[in-house]
Amino acid sequence: MTKDSTIEFKTSRALIGEVSISMICVCVVFAIVFAKMRGTLVGAHREIGNMAEDYSFISMTNLTRGKIMDIAKCKADLADKEFVVFMNMVKILASEAQYIYENESNYLPCDVPLPDVSNNGKLAVQLLYSASTDISNHDIAKEVGLLGNAQGVLLSVNNSFENMASDYIATETGIMIEADYISGKKFDRFGNIKPFEAKTRPWYIGAKETGKPFYTQVSQSVYANKTGIMCGVPIMCNGELKGVAGAGMYLDNVEAMVRNSKLGDTGDACIINENGKVLFSTRSEGNLVAEVDGDDLRTIDNHELSDAVTKAVSGEMGVELIDIDANSEPYYFAYAPMETIGWTFVIMVSKDEVDSPTKQLIAKLDLVTKEAIDHADFVIKAAFAVVFIIIVLIYLINPIIAGRVSNRIATPIKNLTDKVKNIQGDSLEFVWDEDTGDEVQLLAESFSSLTLRIKKYIEDIRVITAEKERIGAELNVATQIQADMLPCIFPAFPERAEFDIHASMTPAKEVGGDFYDFFLLDDDHLALVMADVSGKGVPAALFMVIAKTLIKDRAQMCRSPKTILEEVNNKLYESNAEGMFVTVWLGILEISTGKIVAANAGHEYPAIRGCDGKFELLKDEKHGMMAGIIQDNQYTEYEIQIERGGSIFLYTDGVPEATDADDKFFGTDRMLTALNIDSNCKPKKLLDNVTESIHLFVDTAPQYDDITMMSVTWYGNT
Repeated sequence: MTKDSTIEFKTSRALIGEVSISMICVCVVFAIVFAKMRGTLVGAHREIGNMAEDYSFISMTNLTRGKIMDIAKCKADLADKEFVVFMNMVKILASEAQYIYENESNYLPCDVPLPDVSNNGKLAVQLLYSASTDISNHDIAKEVGLLGNAQGVLLSVNNSFENMASDYIATETGIMIEADYISGKKFDRFGNIKPFEAKTRPWYIGAKETGKPFYTQVSQSVYANKTGIMCGVPIMCNGELKGVAGAGMYLDNVEAMVRNSKLGDTGDACIINENGKVLFSTRSEGNLVAEVDGDDLRTIDNHELSDAVTKAVSGEMGVELIDIDANSEPYYFAYAPMETIGWTFVIMVSKDEVDSPTKQLIAKLDLVTKEAIDHADFVIKAAFAVVFIIIVLIYLINPIIAGRVSNRIATPIKNLTDKVKNIQGDSLEFVWDEDTGDEVQLLAESFSSLTLRIKKYIEDIRVITAEKERIGAELNVATQIQADMLPCIFPAFPERAEFDIHASMTPAKEVGGDFYDFFLLDDDHLALVMADVSGKGVPAALFMVIAKTLIKDRAQMCRSPKTILEEVNNKLYESNAEGMFVTVWLGILEISTGKIVAANAGHEYPAIRGCDGKFELLKDEKHGMMAGIIQDNQYTEYEIQIERGGSIFLYTDGVPEATDADDKFFGTDRMLTALNIDSNCKPKKLLDNVTESIHLFVDTAPQYDDITMMSVTWYGNT
């Protein structure tokens, strides 16, 4: 823009013109000024309006669709993990039953109690059977005694899963061993035990026909006002179906996830099963209400919704803009599959809620600009009426008036125009620090309000991403669950003066793969376990649960570390498609003598404190292969004699491989130095010394691996 085309120049030229210029010329000048002012206002409004509309309705819409899709995917994954963990628990039961059938000679008959009417509310194992099964038959009684050895696993699995209602092993012969809290409700009104036809139940039929894990449809619990689902896993022995392992879980957590997934004021969430039926929903009316006898949404008259549901239940992931209920406002309909169970998680939010802030801003801008333009028209027309009267005065004081009037009229408009032009791209800052007290001031305040609302709208969209971070916080619950699975109350055996023991585990992530365990096999034998699962996070934690359960279960039945590791290795190998493995050091301490019989499955060397009072590594040459990699792997046992007052220190590779900021390892030499700072101290103090040395070495560097340690001191029969 050149200087002679500005409003200021044209106003000055009109005021300093000759008095002889006629009224018509003055009116023309005023008309030109009015047209320029009005054109500037309209142009500025159009520029800001187009920018706001383009940014809000294109960029914000795309960003919103992506974020809603991300939230739906995260919610689906989180809900699906509930079913993954539950199915793995049932697989453990099936695996245990299969092992018992295949190794019948290793087990003695174990009694299984019948239901007890006084056991309501208490977890208990009981024997149920069909009406056609004679439990007094020799073969049936023998099978009951054999499967009675699985009672401990049934109780352990039920206790380790928060929402499990019951777990059970049912056979082709019509018997079923079940662990639940309602033993007292298994009687009819005459006090007789009700027959239980397990082979007619959907979970049994489905697992038997498919030959793989099978989930039933959602149903209402008979004994509790809760929604639940059951899972069955076939039990095969030498190619023959022996029965089905199963369990029932309440869906409280899944229903809570749906309730906590609403976005904004109009947002809703639901879960749709593979048959197009809504199972859980936050909506109270319309097509997406959860009803017991609800319709298949793929067949309803609303073609937009039925098409979207058809895509969703087919396993696709996407976002649709559809009319959910007839003649209602359009909604963003985001869906993601829950792969394990075959359901779909859906997030919905109204398009009007997403678009309304932008529409309100543009409508307000239109109104304010129109009022400013109308007022400017009125002012110019009034000026025409008095122009003839003041023309002489203008001519006399023209130099002063020209400077003041042109500066007063043109400068704020020019400043406003310059600031408006600077609003482009990612720069949405509009600061107006003048106070003109007229329509320019009103228009400037409108521009300022517009930019603030746009910036707030952007920030509101960013808040949506915070929902994803909240999901990560739920992993903290998994951390506490894992910590509770390890022995954590010390002193562990306050009544035993012959030995002292302490252990700790610090995971690198929310949940880890390291674990330790110790438990009395009888009054004179203490089992010691130190293990490290490959990988980190949730997969390693799940593998850790299975490995820990198998080791403890086998140790209760066998006193040979070699045999225990060989059996655990084969069980882990059977269901290890992901190729995970675990290193294990397993020893059994004979408390009366201080002798340890141990076997090593690829784990770190233990450290022993002998008669000289110093810890040294016991570099045995009898390491075996990590468990879970090769079937029928063989392990070797060896003996360690602990002297009276001596100690053994066990650890995972997270100790020697702790890394500082220069990528240097802590190493076994520093570990031995830390152990020998006060080698005769109690086990807890010994672990504290090692931990402190690691922290001083690592300093501010992040922890890359789980750090797990255990120390045992043997005092003998003192």
